[in-house]
Amino acid sequence: MTQITDLILWIVNKGSELGGDYVEARYQKFHSTSIEIRDGKVVSATPGIEQGVAIRVLFNGAWGFSTTNNIDKRSLENALNIATKMAKQASKDSEKTTLAPSNVVIDEVKIPVKEPLEEVSIEEKIKFLSKADEAARKVSPNIKTTSNYDDRTEIKIICTSDGTQMELRNSWVYWGMWAYAREAGLIQSYRDRYAMLGGFEVTEKMNVEERSMEAAKKAMELLKAKPAPGGKFTVVIDGALSGLMAHEAIGHASEADGVLRGTSILRGKLGERIGSEHVTLIDDATIPERFGTDVYDDEGIKTQRKVIIQKGVLKGYLTNREAAGKMNLPVTGNARAQDYRFPPIVRMTNTFFQPGDMSFEELIEEINYGIYAKGGRGGQVSPAEGIFQFGAQEAYLIVKGEVGERLRDFSMSGFILETLKNVTGVAKDFDIYPSFCGKMGQSMRTTCGGPHMRIENMMVGGRA
Repeated sequence: MTQITDLILWIVNKGSELGGDYVEARYQKFHSTSIEIRDGKVVSATPGIEQGVAIRVLFNGAWGFSTTNNIDKRSLENALNIATKMAKQASKDSEKTTLAPSNVVIDEVKIPVKEPLEEVSIEEKIKFLSKADEAARKVSPNIKTTSNYDDRTEIKIICTSDGTQMELRNSWVYWGMWAYAREAGLIQSYRDRYAMLGGFEVTEKMNVEERSMEAAKKAMELLKAKPAPGGKFTVVIDGALSGLMAHEAIGHASEADGVLRGTSILRGKLGERIGSEHVTLIDDATIPERFGTDVYDDEGIKTQRKVIIQKGVLKGYLTNREAAGKMNLPVTGNARAQDYRFPPIVRMTNTFFQPGDMSFEELIEEINYGIYAKGGRGGQVSPAEGIFQFGAQEAYLIVKGEVGERLRDFSMSGFILETLKNVTGVAKDFDIYPSFCGKMGQSMRTTCGGPHMRIENMMVGGRA
């Protein structure tokens, strides 16, 4: 990649000559595969190769951004000129941006891979996904399925006018499926997914046939479940649902660009108690093989483990260099871009609640009448207003400290800060789940998770 690196360095130096206070160029080339199978039929199988360069210029406190997928001096110079003109125009009426200082880094990082994804045929990838899809449909003739496979292997080169120069090689595989069960006009569904960093060899660790069968069985069992009741209950949630709350309800509110815009309920609350002593929230981009892991972010900043909430007290926000500079906060390495077509923005990585010291049995033993909810089914969140609503894939009544009959159509809602203060117990188990997170038109690989948690006075939706 010497020639590409030389081109990227040349355009960064050219940008400085044109008056840019800070210039950043990010080259990406990636091989990708996307496959979808519905009820045993391949409906799409798309391999692809893309490359391009993103250029950001900071001039007199304002940003300009441009991108091109033509990797030659003329095209790069045209993109640079566009970014520079944008920055100069925006500087006339923009609030001044001061970047937080960063270390100059010269490095090369490569994710360990045994079977390079670009060397595995699409037929073999289809075969892998087909086995999982077939396994789910074997459970019952009443099961319908949608199965997905996505992968990417990429080379990324980042150079900045500060002197940072790095080459990053990454690789990941994602699998997901929906199982739909139908009987007597009632439809119930169950979803599972798994993703890891690495080459095609990671598919051997995924157990997708077993997971697909289990998802189909869960969907069938939900057909026999009773509708969830409505009202306020003590609720125990599993790691998937606590992870959904960690990411959606709290994680997005902790992203410093939203805090700056005034669209976060956490604005102005650093150092304040916002949850019970049982609540500790972490964002950690350094966990090996996890889907949200990176060694450096897309500004060339070293990633790290960040404590957002510690024993109920808000300790920090997730930042990029701009937000850190404006708020006089540390740079946390959370500037991430979907690919070369987008500028980096503040994003989560692997976000989770820290485990506690209780067993699951201890969490439920004193609950006279409550609900145990498992598996996130998405929902709605307003970080600015501090409210959320989530669905669960399955739920059970808790009666006199015992898990009882199965429920369906469960949802829970509330105010974020009130809910955090109502956490009265956290288990010592832990699980974490992959997802693609959307923000400002960009989709980014992340994980979220946590332990079982007990929450008092939770508003539950269902049938009263």
